[in-house]
Amino acid sequence: MNRNESVIIRHRLRQLHATFSMASASELQPGKHGELLLHDQHCLVLPVTGRCEIEMEGKSTHVAEAGGLYYFREGIQTSCAVLDGEPFRFYWISFHLDAGSTEFIRLLKLPLRSRVDDPERVKTLFRQLADSRSRRTLSDELKARAVVMELVAFFLEEGLRSGEMLSEHPELQLLSGVLSYIDEHLMDALTVEELAKLAYLHPNYFITYFRSLTGLTPIQYVNQRKIEYARELLDSGELPVQEAARAIGLNNPYFSRLFKQQIGLSPRRYRQLMAERREHLEQQEKQQPALPEAGPWLEEFAWLDEPQACPPSIARKIVSLA
Repeated sequence: MNRNESVIIRHRLRQLHATFSMASASELQPGKHGELLLHDQHCLVLPVTGRCEIEMEGKSTHVAEAGGLYYFREGIQTSCAVLDGEPFRFYWISFHLDAGSTEFIRLLKLPLRSRVDDPERVKTLFRQLADSRSRRTLSDELKARAVVMELVAFFLEEGLRSGEMLSEHPELQLLSGVLSYIDEHLMDALTVEELAKLAYLHPNYFITYFRSLTGLTPIQYVNQRKIEYARELLDSGELPVQEAARAIGLNNPYFSRLFKQQIGLSPRRYRQLMAERREHLEQQEKQQPALPEAGPWLEEFAWLDEPQACPPSIARKIVSLA
């Protein structure tokens, strides 16, 4: 995954918003054919036992079995057939994504299956959602959304490594030069017209095109990258706030307002917190117990460190154990 691709994915994941709809544990008997899930929404499926042949859009087929987490995008037509003589038992959830997140997922062209590194944790999350149907507290929706996001993260962690990346899309190849140019000119006052020329697009169309990939307008993206770079400078503690603002081409009042809008703290307070954090880590390191002093066993084999400095009379012959 190249840097521009990583930047786009990171920005889009920040904006990803999933809303929980339904969850259940289901079972299909051998010889059973039919529709696997509701596909008017996005679905995640966790097989527990058995094997099931899944047909996608009447074209490709895949065998679902335990050990994998399966994702079905909204609008996909799917049918299934249980294989062997064992029932196919599985957990499933359906959830909604906003239009921007759905388009982003479509561009990623994620694989159907993602390997599960922590099956017990994933199974526990599915159970939580399946059990939540009987609870009706005010915080249930928020808790369910958090669980759905964690399950989506489990799938994406492996899926982003094995799926077709954004870099293979012509849209990103065209935008890649623009993103690199922005990173190289963070201290400049960049304009939409200037960036649109790099992509050979009309400014109005460029804004729509840029936002469809990054989820941000060009100027929003530029400002976010500026603040990210300023934050890195303030993390080190070597530059005062005024110098960090100058490094990204902003005057101090506007820089402070933009920084607080994105980070939630003023740059001065953020710099102070980072300094306190570094001091705390340094104190922790000093409080670590010292390593034990060298014992006789180190002295016994000290001759191995500097063999030429030892008198021939005390040099020992190394006996082969072969």
